[in-house]
Amino acid sequence: MLKRLLLIAGLALAAACQASSLEALPLQISVTASRATAAPGDTIVFIATIQGGSLLGLDADYGDSTTEQFGTAGARTGKVTFRHAYQVRGTFTTKITVTDASAGQKNASVQVRVE
Repeated sequence: MLKRLLLIAGLALAAACQASSLEALPLQISVTASRATAAPGDTIVFIATIQGGSLLGLDADYGDSTTEQFGTAGARTGKVTFRHAYQVRGTFTTKITVTDASAGQKNASVQVRVE
């Protein structure tokens, strides 16, 4: 009888844990740059702040034919830092795209001028 009660208690505990799953957060992203202007070769730090239900990863497109990826392994929130140095002068738009398992994709961008 004692074994049966422990088994039933274990099943109830497992069911309670499954029932209390977290509700997905709305998919959001913002991106900031450490500076708006830089010289060729200077490193610019981009910080993406993200939230969602089950974030899979981020793709960074620096606007100069350079891209980078970062996996987030199902996180719900995060801040991800990307570093990039532009080699030529010009105005570049850096676009960061976040992918969520259930909500799809969303992106944010910031412009940087290299003088």
